[in-house]
Amino acid sequence: MNPPTNWTPGLAVLAVGVIAAVLFLLTQRRKGAPSSSRDDVLEDLERRYQSRIEQLKELAADKHALAPERYEAERSRLEQEAVAALRARDEHLKARDKAPAPSAPAPALTGFLSQQFKGALWGGGIVLFFGVLGYTLVSEQHPRGENEAATGRVPPGAMGSADAQQQGAPQMDAELQQAWEKLQKNPADLESASIVSHELIRNQMYEEAERVTLRALAVDPFNVELRVHQGVLQAVRGDESGARRELLRLSDTYPDAQEGLLFLGALAMKQGDKAAALEAFERFAVEVPSSMHPPPLLAAIQQLRAELGR
Repeated sequence: MNPPTNWTPGLAVLAVGVIAAVLFLLTQRRKGAPSSSRDDVLEDLERRYQSRIEQLKELAADKHALAPERYEAERSRLEQEAVAALRARDEHLKARDKAPAPSAPAPALTGFLSQQFKGALWGGGIVLFFGVLGYTLVSEQHPRGENEAATGRVPPGAMGSADAQQQGAPQMDAELQQAWEKLQKNPADLESASIVSHELIRNQMYEEAERVTLRALAVDPFNVELRVHQGVLQAVRGDESGARRELLRLSDTYPDAQEGLLFLGALAMKQGDKAAALEAFERFAVEVPSSMHPPPLLAAIQQLRAELGR
């Protein structure tokens, strides 16, 4: 007769294994749940934003088939919904930043706005601010020469100096030269188009800047940085009031269009509206990190405050 089997060691090992498995599953679920929840929210907002952008592109393609009033109404609606998704994402990221984080910070905290600021503001806004603000200050102080335009508005291509026009191309640094070459090889490279457009405007080569800007906008009609450039070029063509309205609308609508505030202020100064110029510059100083402020910004604000007695 066989001795009775001792099941105790086997049951003990089985129990320990079950408990370990349950603890492992619970631990993994707790680790994954908050991250999954946060990722779900961000992904939903991203999908919502991208969906509106795609709808805007489709709307632009069908523009010829719609009445102007209907097109503008639909475009405004889609743009507002896209901006609402961006703002909701920003608020969600800010809430995550304030909340106690049990693990390492999520990489999403350094996402959209940081990249846009580095590209749109640091890479181009400062360069353009020097050119536009410098022109407006000089145009207010220097009398018109014999060879300059006879009207108060300077036509396209006439704002550059004779030397700049004779050169035929801007003096580019290595990075800009690389962007220009990339754009020649791939006209759909929007980042390179933005850099080249910046430099062309800074060198007052407005006709070429407009060609580059319009070509890039044909690829993506809703690229905010290029639309800011288009607003600046609109002012160069003589429609300064319309340009101010467009730049203000972009700055109020899109969180990554603060670059337009610099040009809005410069145009206001050119038109003699120093109060509006001060408001635009002060708003830029508040909404954009101080590390990205152009060096002349503080001096311009102080000068305008002194002239307005503030």
